[in-house]
Amino acid sequence: MENNKPFPGLYPDAGSVYSYGWQIMKRNFVPLLVVALIVIIAGSLPNITSHNYDYSNRITFSAGSLSFLISVLLTGPISFSGYFVFLKAVRGEPFDIKDTFSCFGPRYLDIMMAYLLTTIIIVAGIFLLIIPGIIFAIRLSFVPFLVTDKGLNATAAISTSWKMTSGYSWQIFFMGIVAILIVFVGLLLFIIGIIPAIMLIMSAFAAMYHAVDSSPSRVIEV
Repeated sequence: MENNKPFPGLYPDAGSVYSYGWQIMKRNFVPLLVVALIVIIAGSLPNITSHNYDYSNRITFSAGSLSFLISVLLTGPISFSGYFVFLKAVRGEPFDIKDTFSCFGPRYLDIMMAYLLTTIIIVAGIFLLIIPGIIFAIRLSFVPFLVTDKGLNATAAISTSWKMTSGYSWQIFFMGIVAILIVFVGLLLFIIGIIPAIMLIMSAFAAMYHAVDSSPSRVIEV
């Protein structure tokens, strides 16, 4: 899909990227809506498999294992590719809905491993009194883009994301707080509001990555 030149003026701060993301979302609403729906459906699959009747510990364990496998093998990679589609929209590059499935290609293993390692690190941090998990989530928030956009492997993407987010942690933290509020409002709007809420959040995080990647210290003209 052909995307017009995006709106100029993007700074790496929470307010700017949400404002920019909103404009991008409105301009590409229908295709990004479909991409978001694909990501949401893929994200719901692990939860569906985890709903079991707990007839025995074996059933519970099997359902949990299947849910985890689906998350690692399907949900995570699709979400990474979904973020990449939103990044293309932010950059004003041509994109297609089928790009949401681009993870299932030659770089599938790298994408899957990046999702797995990032998840393990964040979950481990949450077990360490929660705060480390929040810090890890902030500092690794660029991993999906670095794997899909730069072609980095899992360890390189994690290391690079840690370096890139240095100096922007508070802005990304504020973005997370705003994201929670947006999701809450979306749920209040008869549940269906969660879809545009997720679209806005994905657009904003793609815009933040683009802002830092392109020009971390000055306004970006794209």
